Amino acid sequence: MYVYEILFLTFFFCTCKCGYRLNTHAAIEPFVISTNRNLSVLHPIYKLLFPHYRDTMNINALARESLINADGVIEQSFLGGKYAVEISSAAYKDWVFPDQALPTDLIKR
Repeated sequence: MYVYEILFLTFFFCTCKCGYRLNTHAAIEPFVISTNRNLSVLHPIYKLLFPHYRDTMNINALARESLINADGVIEQSFLGGKYAVEISSAAYKDWVFPDQALPTDLIKR
């Protein structure tokens, strides 16, 4: 029984971490890119968002380099081994950005 509990907890942890990354870092990256391309650094909205966006691109780049690539930490550590990224990709295949908006998200709950 103990082995199944460990497998369940590992799977649960992996799912939570993938969900966190998808719902925060990956979802916000297009906004960071768009803000940097279209707003002047003197623009008030840019100044307002900059503290929140400051490290997002660096964190995402480091995650792609070491965590979520082939033979990365995720594939080596979590349930599923070399298929861990494929499993999480399949789990989030139907994820769409507009469904994450507050009214839609509240209705789904």
